[in-house]
Amino acid sequence: MASDIVIPSEWEAVLRALRDRGSGMVYVVGAADRGKTTFCRWLTGRLANVALAGFLDCDIGQSTLGPPATVGLALYKDSVDCPRATFLRFVGAVTPSGHMVQELVGALRLKERAREEGASFLVVDSPGWVVEPAAQEFHVRMIDLLQPDLVVGFERGPELEGILVNFRRHPRIQIIECAAPPQVVERKRDWRRLYRFQRFSEYFANAVPHARFLSGLGVHGRMPESFREDSWRDLLIALCDAEMMVVALGLVDRLDLVSGTLAFRAPPHDAHRVATVHVGSIQVDLSNPPGRVAQQSPHRAARQSTLPDEADPALPAPVSPASGVRGGRGRSVPDQYG
Repeated sequence: MASDIVIPSEWEAVLRALRDRGSGMVYVVGAADRGKTTFCRWLTGRLANVALAGFLDCDIGQSTLGPPATVGLALYKDSVDCPRATFLRFVGAVTPSGHMVQELVGALRLKERAREEGASFLVVDSPGWVVEPAAQEFHVRMIDLLQPDLVVGFERGPELEGILVNFRRHPRIQIIECAAPPQVVERKRDWRRLYRFQRFSEYFANAVPHARFLSGLGVHGRMPESFREDSWRDLLIALCDAEMMVVALGLVDRLDLVSGTLAFRAPPHDAHRVATVHVGSIQVDLSNPPGRVAQQSPHRAARQSTLPDEADPALPAPVSPASGVRGGRGRSVPDQYG
């Protein structure tokens, strides 16, 4: 927790730099268990005392604002106890790997929404996927797209140099490097799985059955290669409005091609706002908690649970969130990306 640690001078330097500007955006990057979320919570709280501040949660494997597989934006003023507004975009997976376009677009749209809502500051918490070449390219593209004023790297050793070196000569981006606080506890893979299970379970705790005619609705995303029932059952979907902001997430029960209806479970929501259905690439089995992996069938991915790495729970979740997850399309979910 931020209140339990001595605030490093680098953290104060970031706060001063943003306050001196009067507005601005900071992109926070680092591997799992480096203290990113603790820092983001502390910084957002301090900035909210100055002006309207946004927290953009892009860590889709360890989401703190919404359920996993979503990018979330919360806006705060004076206090981070309760957001003034929240928005979600759906990525459809718990790793950016294979879903970079969805995450890049979602992050950009939420940055634009923060500006439209009048936020003076924006703090971006990025995924803890940083080591592989594809991960480094992802962060380079995120930074290039979002154009933050500051990039803050949390690292142990030079593990972020493959990302940061690309912006050291940038005329408008300042880089500040921070050592990972020694108080940060390293979380094991099972803990990350349990966290995701809990987030999905909380989000779908009040889910009720729904059925929608698909005629007149947009449908897009990662469609299963087969229309077999077990290819669609428990598939994570997002019901989105005309601007592709999430209205609610759902879990598919059945796709009926004859009647053109989709049966699913979702929390209560305003069905009139739904304009499109975004199909994700993971199946969420709430009956299969972490620690137990079901047998894989020829047409169904192995049931696998997943979850986050940050030592600390972070900003209060304005959207009830989390679940045991298995990779759709016969793929398992890689924990190292969470």
